[in-house]
This record gives sequence, structure tokens and C-alpha cells, in this order.
Amino acid sequence: MARLNPIDLELFERGVLIRLSDVDAGYGAATVLMGVNFEARAGEVALVTGPAAAGKTTLTHLLRLALPIRSGRALILGADVGRAGERQLAQAKRKIGYIAENPTFIEQWSAFDNISMPLRMTGRKPREYGEDVRELVDFVGIGEAADLPVAQLSGAERRRVAIARALAGKPELILADDPTAGMSPADGKRVVRLLSEMRRVGAGVVITSQDESLAECAPVQHWRIERGRISKAAAPLEAEAQE
Repeated sequence: MARLNPIDLELFERGVLIRLSDVDAGYGAATVLMGVNFEARAGEVALVTGPAAAGKTTLTHLLRLALPIRSGRALILGADVGRAGERQLAQAKRKIGYIAENPTFIEQWSAFDNISMPLRMTGRKPREYGEDVRELVDFVGIGEAADLPVAQLSGAERRRVAIARALAGKPELILADDPTAGMSPADGKRVVRLLSEMRRVGAGVVITSQDESLAECAPVQHWRIERGRISKAAAPLEAEAQE
């Protein structure tokens, strides 16, 4: 098992949850991410915007440790991804909450039971996690819908259930892949504000989206991705000066 380098541990202790340095990644013969330099910190929200097929989902898969890097260096939750052993990567994965673009559920189960699934998988009993799950239900604002089968929920309610499920394990890093897709602009902004609240408890949040306007609805570090390359977005005043 790879040991954590002193500099890696120092970065993690300083709140650097993600640092990608000149990272390439992709699938098969296709390289999707090229020379990526990216950083995300505890207590901050990183918003990565870009058009369809720009590499947003690939970036999310890499950050959730579901896709290996091809070159460069990736430090994620203290693990040097290219050199870490399976045990260290598994430990890092347990600290990540992931919200897929099209989240899947056990449709006949209630929202409450779907949210509690990660806690049940750790062996906890309903009497042990019931209060925690009810707090999550209140936090994401699904109210009485928590006791309905997921199959009966609206698209916006299903997305809130997915967020609550991702938060159930109290992750240090939350990854949301296009969480506002298919939602009204108002509902989308509410979802981003909801996710951004997690910075108040010290979690780091990375959101990908095609919607540039989401950068205006919460305090975020705004990045742009296009054709697999990422850059820091210009601040509004800087952008105006360049026009």
C-alpha cells in the first residue's frame, strides 16, 4: 500500500481536498481530459461549467475515483491516486458523496428508505439512523414526500432525494454531475444553493453544469471546461473589461 507523502498530508490538512496537476484521462483510445490543473478545498464550492461533451462527466468520474488517470498527478482526499493501493483508495471513496446526472433508486421504496440506504449498508439499524435521516429530509425540503415511493415523486423531488442520500454518510467531498439538468431555472438555483450550504460544515463541493448562470446564485469558485481542458473563469468585472 502506498504511504502518504508528507507533502500530501500537509496539503490535506490545509484543506486541499483535490489537486490535479497536468492530468490526462479518458476511455479506451480516446483521451477526454488533457493537461488538467484543478483544485478544490474544504469549505468551498467549485462550479465547473461547459458545453455538452466537454468532459464534465469524465471529470466527475475521475474525482470519484471511478476512472484512473493516464498521466500527471492527482491528489484526492490525501490519496496520490496514481500510486495509492486499493485500501487507501477505498478509504478515500468512503469520504465522497456522489450525485449522478440521472440518479437511480429502488423505485418501490420510499424516499426515506432510499436516503437511508448508505447507512443500512454499514450495518446501522433504523433506530440508530432514523433521526439523522429525518434531519436530511428536512434539510433538502421534501417534507411528507419522504414517505412516498420514489416512483411517485417529481423530478425536482427525486433530485433532492439524491442529494440527501449523498449526504447521508457525512462526506468530506460532494460531487454533483449536472444536478440541475432538466429542471426549471428556479429549481436549479435552489438545488445549487442547497448544495452550497454544505460548505458551512466544512465539506468541499464540486458541481458540473452547462448553466453558466449558476455561478451567480451562490458563492463559488468558477471554472470552465471545453474540449477536455479546464481554466479558471474570469471574474465578472474582468470579463466586462475584456469585452
